[in-house]
Amino acid sequence: MLIGILSVRNHRYHPNRRMIEAAGKQGHKASLIHPRDCFFEIGAGSPKLEIRGIDAGPDVLLPRIGATINDYALALVRHFELTGIPVVNGFQPVLLARNKFLSLQNLARKGIPVPDSHLIGNFQLFKEAVRKIGGYPVVAKTLSSRQGTGVVLVESSATAEFIIHNLLDKSRGLLIQEYIPSKGRRDIRVFVLGSRVVGTMELRPKPTDFRSNIHLTGRGRAVTLGQGLAKLAIRSTRTLGLEISGTDIIVDGSGTAKVVEVNYSPGFRGLEAATGQDIASQIINYVVGKYGGASCT
Repeated sequence: MLIGILSVRNHRYHPNRRMIEAAGKQGHKASLIHPRDCFFEIGAGSPKLEIRGIDAGPDVLLPRIGATINDYALALVRHFELTGIPVVNGFQPVLLARNKFLSLQNLARKGIPVPDSHLIGNFQLFKEAVRKIGGYPVVAKTLSSRQGTGVVLVESSATAEFIIHNLLDKSRGLLIQEYIPSKGRRDIRVFVLGSRVVGTMELRPKPTDFRSNIHLTGRGRAVTLGQGLAKLAIRSTRTLGLEISGTDIIVDGSGTAKVVEVNYSPGFRGLEAATGQDIASQIINYVVGKYGGASCT
């Protein structure tokens, strides 16, 4: 089976390298596909697609660009689907997951607990959001932030206007959320594959930082997830139509859990290190098991 990995990174990037290795060990082949190497055509009949460097199209595609995926790459994901190639995750789920507000919008609509959140387009609306949340501090996020970038704690009105004007993209808006104090808080990353949890770690922010991203702290420890939180992560993943996700859950000091984010293209270097799980092989197992195909020769 030929598995395409849509990525702007090379084979040295950890998830790419690990999935290529895992596919090879199982008698399959995984090939990197850069969006710039794809030529897609619309005309009479079915949509057509040519990929430079690959003689035949993949049997299945894994989009692995992350929250920063642009409109060109999104159109490419959709074009793969229209040519009949299975895509994990597909166009519509990626479209929802790459935008933090759209994700929260859909989660909240299905009754999944999320932080109090507001989408604002100017400073006046920001001040209204702060008032409704209950005052400072609040968290400001760009809609496609990743690995902790584009996420800022706004602690008072003294710095608010400067921060908002520097973060705000008026064409897309800015996400303003309640701040959940770090004291007694648990930040949990849950890797969901299909309908099951395959790995979980708890992240610890640095004493001087409220963000707990593994890329910022490098600190994660394996935890056993209770049934309630596991169901919450799986339900969040399904709500967005995803098959693979990294679901971020915050449990506050009182034990209340809220889904902060659902990533469609989660990294797993820190998770593999913390848990000892072979996440890459489990991804390949899932893809091959669901979409079939013979071993490559």
